[in-house]
Amino acid sequence: MDEATEGSTPLPPPPPAGLVGQNYNTKPLNGLLTSITVLVPITAVLGLLFALLNELALDDAQMFLGGAMSETDFVASYGPGLTLQLAQTLTQLGAGITAIMWMRRLAAHHEQVGRVATWRPAWAIGGWFVPPLILYIIPFFMFRELWKATDLEQDSWKKAPASPLITGWFIAFGVVPTGLAIRQWLDRSPLLGSGATAMAETAIDQRFIIWGSALTSVAAAALFVTLARRLTQRHQALLQSKGIS
Repeated sequence: MDEATEGSTPLPPPPPAGLVGQNYNTKPLNGLLTSITVLVPITAVLGLLFALLNELALDDAQMFLGGAMSETDFVASYGPGLTLQLAQTLTQLGAGITAIMWMRRLAAHHEQVGRVATWRPAWAIGGWFVPPLILYIIPFFMFRELWKATDLEQDSWKKAPASPLITGWFIAFGVVPTGLAIRQWLDRSPLLGSGATAMAETAIDQRFIIWGSALTSVAAAALFVTLARRLTQRHQALLQSKGIS
């Protein structure tokens, strides 16, 4: 005789194969994703505004270097740009911490469902600080593995292709800024010390590097936000396929 008789409460469906007896400790990603989609674009916009203010201050810089403007007046004129740089540094720090937490949580979730990759969760932190720091090679490789790990194919996920968004972000966030930093260091190498004079000379001499950095940051921000959204969607689909809410 069947245990479930007519009118009784139906039995729940069995859990997906391979998940019986396993306990998962997954944490939500939506809050981190929201922070990324806010802080990363703000950082890029602040860099763009600094480039614009630097452009507007070029005449003052030339007047100061030529002796037609006092140091006090020039510093007051260039002050808003310095304030923007400070604000950009703070938002970039917040965006970086949020991105690290998001990456680490993705990697930890993947390990729980058996998607163990080369770059373990701890590399979500350490990978950003391994030399050469501004090139971010390890985060590039880790993002590729995180993307592959969200593939729904159980047996062949390691061979799945990675998104071209990752390569585009790596070029815009790592390769191009590295080239700009080298160029900036070479241009500034004769300048010893700091102060209003060095500030004015930098505003003039580094004009195109400042614009290049700002525009590249905008491209990198757009690519990263798109990557974060799509990777999170794929990740959530993977967890759902495993019966994890």
